[in-house]
Amino acid sequence: MRHNKRTRKRITPRIRKRTGAQRKSTGTVRWRGLALLLGVTCLPLAATAELKPEPIPNVEKLDVPYPPTYAVVHDFAFGSLIDSSFGLVDTATRRFKGMMSAGQFATVDHSVARREFYVGETLHSHGSRGTRQDLITVYDFENLDVVTEIKLSPKRMNVVINESATGITSDDKFLLVLNMNPATSVTVIDLDKHEIVSEIQTPGCSLIYPDMQGGFFTLCGNGGLVSIGLDAAGQEASRWSSDPFNDIDNDPLSEKSARINGVWQFVSYAGEVQPVDTNSGQPAFGERWWLTSEAERADNWRPAGWHGKAGHDAGLLWVGMTPEGYNGSHKDPAPEVWRFDVGKRERVGRIALQTPALSITVSKGDAPKLLVVNIAGSLDVYDALSGDYVHSIHALGETPYMVHAVD
Repeated sequence: MRHNKRTRKRITPRIRKRTGAQRKSTGTVRWRGLALLLGVTCLPLAATAELKPEPIPNVEKLDVPYPPTYAVVHDFAFGSLIDSSFGLVDTATRRFKGMMSAGQFATVDHSVARREFYVGETLHSHGSRGTRQDLITVYDFENLDVVTEIKLSPKRMNVVINESATGITSDDKFLLVLNMNPATSVTVIDLDKHEIVSEIQTPGCSLIYPDMQGGFFTLCGNGGLVSIGLDAAGQEASRWSSDPFNDIDNDPLSEKSARINGVWQFVSYAGEVQPVDTNSGQPAFGERWWLTSEAERADNWRPAGWHGKAGHDAGLLWVGMTPEGYNGSHKDPAPEVWRFDVGKRERVGRIALQTPALSITVSKGDAPKLLVVNIAGSLDVYDALSGDYVHSIHALGETPYMVHAVD
């Protein structure tokens, strides 16, 4: 009931009376609406009831051997270092195939012949603290399932993503793991037995570069290197030290290198290439050459990227490059990747990247692809020879910093 403000008379709302037929009709509509609602509600239940339950566990197996398009992307998890991971992706189909979890400062190696991944990781009993445990966790190719864990002494070198922190000998027999606490040494693991067989002391020398005779060399603080030969049991059989060849004070060689046909191609911060040939076991030093012309050096073109070198046994070297370089710019993102013929010692291609690179690698085979982890956290795929952009793969983790071709 309401009042008319002008007349102050009470006005009673008009109420329409419904006939019996109208009440019956309305009731029918309401029941039909309810029945329709119930019918719609029950449809998903009926459909769900027809689904068969999935078997548990339900594990899909990967086809092995892998195609040459597979790669492993390292999510360093910079915001939570104790929980990094490695994602296996098919760079042709852009499909995420699986993941291997890892602890902090993890490394990854693989053996195609053995169909195994070897993940080096450091864990603590209470997450970021507690008792330290260092491991090499072995995963199979087919299931990405843990085969075994090899316990290490708690001194595995913890370093921000460096491929040369570990290595597999050229005969596929031993996995080598660098230790630092702070003394440096190399743990030798027999991959047939999945067990440690020796520890080799390398005072003043760090990182691991396998040679082509089943041994390795390591770079030393005096600018030289030490070459270690191994016997069939994984014991030290020989040791040779070089004279200094690395000008550490003026233009040091980057420790990020690429091996092409048994020759390690080291590149200095300014862009000079130093080949180190390991085909005969004891390293031999090749003639140095420049990536850049005098004019390009005047414009300060320099190597760049977190890991900006990649090689192919067709005799090709790819290097991430940046203009206006300076002392300390060697880890700046690379807006370009240059391709070189190491036999001719000349540039044979130049790729302007859509997004600057943190790290690069190149797949093997006759149609290699340049794989680029970019500063946006995606993986870009290019034709490594023509430089044509193919596509990108996104959502590969929090901070993906490295990519490894599974060759």
